[in-house]
Amino acid sequence: MFLLLRFIIIASFVLVGCGKTNQFVEQHGGMRDVLRMGNTQSRITFKEISSKPHAFAVGALTNLEGEITIVDGQILVATTPDGVTTSSTTGLADQSATLLTVAYVKNWAKDTIPENMDFESAVETIAKRNGVDVDKPFPFYMHAIKSSFDMHVINGFCPIASLDLPKEDQPWRLHGKETDILVVGFFAKNQEGVMTHHGSNIHMHGIVTSGKEVVSGHLDTIEVLLGSTIFVPSM
Repeated sequence: MFLLLRFIIIASFVLVGCGKTNQFVEQHGGMRDVLRMGNTQSRITFKEISSKPHAFAVGALTNLEGEITIVDGQILVATTPDGVTTSSTTGLADQSATLLTVAYVKNWAKDTIPENMDFESAVETIAKRNGVDVDKPFPFYMHAIKSSFDMHVINGFCPIASLDLPKEDQPWRLHGKETDILVVGFFAKNQEGVMTHHGSNIHMHGIVTSGKEVVSGHLDTIEVLLGSTIFVPSM
């Protein structure tokens, strides 16, 4: 099984850090430019991403051939038709991203999901009480307990921007219910069409390790139960 399983176990121990502002998010490509305008050329290689430690990222492969999720430097690539994930340990060095939001973060603050709050508001609230400047983009990750979610893996075309796609171009989709999932995402205000989809301040991916194969992809929706653990950068 991937090193991801080991990461899930040890991540909660890497918590303390020195004070700083959250000027650590890089953007390569933009949602509107890539998904609606069709500019899907390579913008950053996996080799470049891996040149610095502790990368966390979400994005899409060059030519929209799949989804990219990066957890503490481990690159996970999901492609159709089944969403099964390929890890960075299996020869992905020559691949690249057309769309990627990435941050390099070593130290994290641990918190729990508050009650009676939608997910986006919960992420913002937790970040504020841990000293994160929520007016600037920042990453987060979480261990969501027994969640329900909808996830897809892109297949050459944006399923939102390109309606009525033929069957061979449809994304792979997964609906999970009462499923544990690792979520990696970014909260970004005033970044619709660049870092996030319209109508949202969050872009997030999910990784499911409970089945025979690890699967990952872009999270369209998620409902998180109380007790789920969330991490934001330690300021």
